[in-house]
Amino acid sequence: MLKILNRKFHNHNEAWDRMIEFIAVDNCPPMLLQMDHQFEWFYEDEKLAKEIIEVYDLELIKSDKQDHLGDMYVENQSQLGRSYKGQFLTPEHVVNMMCAMTIEKTDEEINILDPCTGTGRFLMGAHEYAPNANLFGVDIDQRALRVAFTNCAIHNISAYFLHADSLMHETDISKPEGRYNWQYANRWNSCWDELKPIAHAVIDYESREDTYPRYEKPEQMKLEYF
Repeated sequence: MLKILNRKFHNHNEAWDRMIEFIAVDNCPPMLLQMDHQFEWFYEDEKLAKEIIEVYDLELIKSDKQDHLGDMYVENQSQLGRSYKGQFLTPEHVVNMMCAMTIEKTDEEINILDPCTGTGRFLMGAHEYAPNANLFGVDIDQRALRVAFTNCAIHNISAYFLHADSLMHETDISKPEGRYNWQYANRWNSCWDELKPIAHAVIDYESREDTYPRYEKPEQMKLEYF
């Protein structure tokens, strides 16, 4: 499918984005409302649509809970222009081992946060042990995060994904800033500039009146992102 879209757009970034958008909307139709197009490139090109339908095999993708899209993402990183990030996804067998070691099987509604979720492998693994858990994933890479959302949509896993920097933005849902930020979860387009930063503790040693540390918000950093 990616090869077909490459021939269509002559741009690897756009071909990749259109492929992920297509799979995401096919598995989560309401996401269409968040797209900046209505898939005119698909409906208005009968030959292209026929080619895609012939190769698109959703049942094959669903046949196991392996992160096939994540593998494709890593393989295509150099062409996507993001190889400088040096991203390497944790192998599936290591993910399974770590989930088995850290998560007790439970049907309770617990909260699980992956602060560097990548393409969502750990959250999919966590779902096997805690199917009723509230799953939260954060990543600085918006393309990887879209893959994570799509992976969970394919396998009917309910999860919340936020395009943010877990070292800079507040993601703790027990804090007001964290709850505020999570309202922007599962947005196809980034809401980075709307997010609240982590409040850093600063102890005022000169003031004897302060029983507790004062909390001051640092100036928000400007980072490059998609």
